[in-house]
Amino acid sequence: MVRLRRRRLDRALASGTPPEKSVALALRAQRLTEPDRRHSIARELRRILREAQVGYRPTLGRILPSRTRVSAAREELSRLADTLDDPGPVAAGGVAQAWMLLTDGTGPLYNADSRTSLRAGAARAARELRPWPA
Repeated sequence: MVRLRRRRLDRALASGTPPEKSVALALRAQRLTEPDRRHSIARELRRILREAQVGYRPTLGRILPSRTRVSAAREELSRLADTLDDPGPVAAGGVAQAWMLLTDGTGPLYNADSRTSLRAGAARAARELRPWPA
């Protein structure tokens, strides 16, 4: 059931719904915050940053990120990748936001006409990874 509703659960977590609200949210939050998943998201963010700098390899059927937006958000995307790779606990909402940045083809990473700023989205996700005081 969690696998079938993954997108809806990700949106709920990204918008601030606590994982404790349901078993499905808790299971999805657990999966998103696993170290392997976090490292995978960070790796993809770094790949996108690298390709924006050197050029994208054309791939059939692949939606390419907006090179202009990626370049403008370089610092925020790098900080997000670094925070995902840091050891220690993270909040599922921040990971869900990072995941949605990567996977939403209509979002600010891929859609140059998106009303949402990629810089703001990446900065928010990085902040939300560790919302508690240091």
